[in-house]
Amino acid sequence: MGRRIRRIFRSRLPERFAGRLPPILVEVAVGVGLPLIIFAARLLLYPLVGETAPLAPIFVGIAAAAVLAGWRAGLMTLILGQALIWIFIMAPRGSLGPKEAVATSAFVTATACELAILAIIGLYQREIALAWSKRESQLGLLQQALKEIDHRTSNNYQTVLALVLAQAKSADDATVKNALQQVADRIKAIADASKKLAVASESLEEVRIADHLHELCRQIEKGLSRPGVRLTCAFDDMILDADSTVRISILVNELVTNALKHAFPDGRHGSIGVSLRKAGKEIELVVADNGVGIDGSGKSRGTGLGSRLVQTFVKQLKAKHEAKSDENGTRHTIRFAG
Repeated sequence: MGRRIRRIFRSRLPERFAGRLPPILVEVAVGVGLPLIIFAARLLLYPLVGETAPLAPIFVGIAAAAVLAGWRAGLMTLILGQALIWIFIMAPRGSLGPKEAVATSAFVTATACELAILAIIGLYQREIALAWSKRESQLGLLQQALKEIDHRTSNNYQTVLALVLAQAKSADDATVKNALQQVADRIKAIADASKKLAVASESLEEVRIADHLHELCRQIEKGLSRPGVRLTCAFDDMILDADSTVRISILVNELVTNALKHAFPDGRHGSIGVSLRKAGKEIELVVADNGVGIDGSGKSRGTGLGSRLVQTFVKQLKAKHEAKSDENGTRHTIRFAG
């Protein structure tokens, strides 16, 4: 959103060509070029309209020059355009001397109106520039505040993570130790998701989720994968709200991590595929592996904490979750409104 606004309010030609041409050169080019073009067009129309409304085209040129290149370009268009009209259009033509009284009065009135229009455009542009400068300053302060919040949030996650890991280390029971280690893994996953959101998002509400999920999968693969197990990702380029992105991130983390840990025992080779696609009015998240599948009892692999987390975030997304598993692998399909 911010970039679109920036393009709208910083679209004048001197700013666009600032890296290639001096701004004053662009202003002169516009301020001189536009009245010459308008005057040439007016001469071509002279056989049809004669001296009727000779000053009218200059109003358009002044407004166009001021909008395209600023008030100085508009002033140059006014001066040069009025001079050309005075000399070559208004009777007696081709003379710098006085014209007919009515024509002179019209010329003076039109010039005053043109100056007023130019002043209004210049003042409007000044107010826009001041408002933009104020907005940029406020955004800068807001971004600094957000960085501080992100830093403090990250520290809080690390503190909780350290406490859980310390408790896991001191636990005597292997089951308790394993459960606490899994809790620590989830805390780290949420912390990583929150950290990456700040980088992937262009605003406070929206996130370009494909970039975010590619990085998340890369981190999961780097931390948990082993030779012989391949992780492939395919994500449509779409923008989602931050809350949905966090939930999807946790789902991907849980399902991929679970598959990496349990789908390929005894050094078995295989692959895991993750995709997020736009399917009509819905968005479809698929995590599929070609591993050994869930055991015949139908219970989730591991302690069951991951399954409960998946169910929780599926519910928060108001999604439908379908899981299929056999000896050829497991496929999770989660669909929710786009």
